[in-house]
Amino acid sequence: IVRGGGKVTHILKVEVARHVSAETADRLQTAIYNHIANVAIKIIGNGKPITVTWTPAEAAYPTYYHCYSATFNDGGVLHHTQALLRQLIDRLDPDFNNGFTNGKLGVALLVSKPLAKEVYIDSGGFILLGAKSKREEANT
Repeated sequence: IVRGGGKVTHILKVEVARHVSAETADRLQTAIYNHIANVAIKIIGNGKPITVTWTPAEAAYPTYYHCYSATFNDGGVLHHTQALLRQLIDRLDPDFNNGFTNGKLGVALLVSKPLAKEVYIDSGGFILLGAKSKREEANT
């Protein structure tokens, strides 16, 4: 959900390993949120600065984020996200009893792109690519 509208080029999902307790997973999600939510994070990639700001979809459950990066292509955002994951693990490991170092904790950052075309899914579950919804057709 992009509150207030806006452009989105990439979507980030934070996944904590399944074997981690719910309490630890919540603490880890919150810690990651505190490090990345609405922060312009600058990482050097191929000698060039890459700055990405991840905006949380919902503060109540910080799992999904989005960004708008007209300057960088997918490769730049991918490189940035790989470096960001390494930074997060290095920063958070001491706060979680070195759980990443000893293999008891795991986290993944999944980057995807929004659909390039509008997709209409009707109440029967049928997917129509590029089709207008019945509401849109009635208004034309």
